[in-house]
Amino acid sequence: MPKFQFLSQWLAATLIGFTLLGCTPQSTPDITVSDGYVRATFPMAKTAAVYFTIHNASGVDVRLARVSVDSAVASDAQMHTSEMQNDMMQMRQIKEGITINAHDIVEFMPGGYHVMLIGLANGLEAGEDVELTLHLEQHEPIVLILPVKSSKGEGNHHH
Repeated sequence: MPKFQFLSQWLAATLIGFTLLGCTPQSTPDITVSDGYVRATFPMAKTAAVYFTIHNASGVDVRLARVSVDSAVASDAQMHTSEMQNDMMQMRQIKEGITINAHDIVEFMPGGYHVMLIGLANGLEAGEDVELTLHLEQHEPIVLILPVKSSKGEGNHHH
C-alpha cells in the first residue's frame, strides 16, 4: 500500500505542477493600478466618475481595450477623455482603447482620461466599494475594488 500511496502523491504533485506551469504567465507585462476611487454621487444620479493610475513596468506597450462593471451597479462602464473644443470642455468616449507605453503610467483623473459608470442602479455613497474590471489586450483582466469617496472640494463631474 505505501508504494501505491507514493505513486498517487507523485502523480498528483506532477499534475498540479503542470497545471500551474500552464497558468503561469510567462511573458505577462507587469501592470499595476494605484490611487483608484469612484466619486460619490447624489442619490438619484445616473452617472459616476472613476479615477486611477495604471503603471506599466514591463518592456512592452499594453492596450487597455475596455472596462466593465457589474450590472447591479451600472448598466455600462466607458472610458472617456475631456477635450477643449471651441473654448468649451467636451467629454468624448474612447472606443479604440488606451495604450500604456512600456515603463510609463497613464492617469485617469478629473479633466483627462476617466471612466464613466453609466445607468447607475443607485447613487453611490462615500464608504461603499465598486468592482471595476480592466480588460487589457494580451493580458488577464484586472479586477479592482475601488472605494467611493466624497467629492468635497471638487466640482461636480457628471455628464
